[in-house]
Amino acid sequence: MLDTNMKTQLKAYLEKLTKPVELIATLDDSAKSAEIKELLAEIAELSDKVTFKERQHARGT
Repeated sequence: MLDTNMKTQLKAYLEKLTKPVELIATLDDSAKSAEIKELLAEIAELSDKVTFKERQHARGT
């Protein structure tokens, strides 16, 4: 999803983090949610200080 240039820039920025960051997304089964999940997972792979957690969207809310 992210091109090489964007990954390089983002990795350089993430190296400046001094504290852990947790990305949490409430997702459903839609195509857009799948895209968001892929993007957040890619970001989390760029730094050991970034983690990604997925929450399932509760039906009827």
